[in-house]
Amino acid sequence: MYFRYSRLSRALPEQTQAVIQAFRRRLSSTSASGSTHPTAADSPTEQPKSVAARISKGYERFHNRRPHTTQVLQAIVVSFVGDTLSQAFTTDEDYDLTRTSKVMLTGSILSIPTYRWFVFMARNINHANKYISLAMKCVANQTCFAPFFLSSFLTIGFLWQGITDPNKIFENLKQRVPVAWVNGCMYWPNVVILNFTLIPPHCRGLVNSAASVIWQAYLSWLTFSSKSTVDTAIAQEINFEHKVSHKVSESLHLEEAKSAVLSAEQKAIETEQKVVDFVKKASS
Repeated sequence: MYFRYSRLSRALPEQTQAVIQAFRRRLSSTSASGSTHPTAADSPTEQPKSVAARISKGYERFHNRRPHTTQVLQAIVVSFVGDTLSQAFTTDEDYDLTRTSKVMLTGSILSIPTYRWFVFMARNINHANKYISLAMKCVANQTCFAPFFLSSFLTIGFLWQGITDPNKIFENLKQRVPVAWVNGCMYWPNVVILNFTLIPPHCRGLVNSAASVIWQAYLSWLTFSSKSTVDTAIAQEINFEHKVSHKVSESLHLEEAKSAVLSAEQKAIETEQKVVDFVKKASS
């Protein structure tokens, strides 16, 4: 059989014989090594991925498969870190795990509406110019979604504190939602602009999560410190406004007093002049 194969190979063209010889060498090398898999020298060298890249890729795959579950878990982590920081830096009391659990549950409840809103903006609020599109998203978010989110978050927080009277909840919302909304208008557009102008794409999620932690810490303070710290701050602000108004009224009264004195002096001068004129006429 080998004799026939050799005669047949000599009858084939040179190119075919070269291919056959290479194939025979390959078979001999694999049989000698005892494995049909290519060796490390034959396979191309792959650059190992960094840990951050692997985590980012795994997060992306998990988010694509289960976006709502990912958002809930992310909101739980952000709420935990945010409320922990809020308690550490804004209160002198011991750490309250119950309060943190309430904040985590509130964040997980509102995570799905928040995610659906951003999906809606990404699909429906767009422009050919990316900067105009970014500005439109910022305006839409602060005018349409931010009041709903702040009202919902604070209302749930008030319910956690045992405030169930609708009138009292409404009064608290009237005091705190405008303040939080103004602060959000000064905070989130800067984060968005920073994220889309200076931050590389693979780091934007990290920056947004860090910004969410800071914002969550602020909302926790605004909600659960409302009975002491926030009310004290509002009282101080009202007291300061009263002082300013008193100063203004005092200055106004002083101006009125000055004008009254000047008017009296002017009338006295006029009266004196009339008396002098009358004496002159009488003497003449």
